[in-house]
Amino acid sequence: MHDEHDTPLNDEERALARRGEALIAAAVADVHAPQSLREAVERDRERAAKNPRVSFWRRHSRRLTAAAGAAAALAAVAIALDSGTGNPTEPSQAKVQTAARLDPTEPAPAAIGGTPPVLDVKVGGHNFPDWTKKFGWRATGHRRDELSGRTVTTVFYRNPKGARLGYAVVHGAPLDDPAPGRRLTRDGQAYNVVRTGRQTTVTWTQGGHTCVIVASSTVPESKLVDLAASRDA
Repeated sequence: MHDEHDTPLNDEERALARRGEALIAAAVADVHAPQSLREAVERDRERAAKNPRVSFWRRHSRRLTAAAGAAAALAAVAIALDSGTGNPTEPSQAKVQTAARLDPTEPAPAAIGGTPPVLDVKVGGHNFPDWTKKFGWRATGHRRDELSGRTVTTVFYRNPKGARLGYAVVHGAPLDDPAPGRRLTRDGQAYNVVRTGRQTTVTWTQGGHTCVIVASSTVPESKLVDLAASRDA
């Protein structure tokens, strides 16, 4: 009886392995999946590369499983972005929150100063904030998504501890879909806050637009409301 670890791959198996790896790599590279998902797939590939004596089918079944998990997660994101309240002219709150959790597709917008300081990207007449000096949150990138006929612009920030925040603004009038969560009031402005095990979401209306902040639950909700309220300063 031969040890499976000693069984070499034949030419056909090697060609199949290379083709499968290329497809997986292309799928991950072409879709803006969450960073954590891409890192998980990459870790699985690295572990397989460090164990070349593992049999062909065991090694590639793991990779196919990882690819299937990636596809399922990406499908979940697609379903979330495609789901809504049934109104074809505007996205749901859930869609906007999902967009705020995705990865940036464009570089960080430049700081252009002002009082309060702002970045060189805006929705309507309102620029996104530059929170670097006052709050320590540095812009790292941005993206635009077309959801149910409306554009959602999101700028992403990180603080010195590495926590990430997505700040999304919906172009056009405020959404009809009610904002979820507990209502807080700061200087006469209402903010709806939802805190779960992994994230905190703050939703409010400013300048005639629906605004949403989604951040890690490690960031105190009071700090996120401070950031949101700073837009009215």
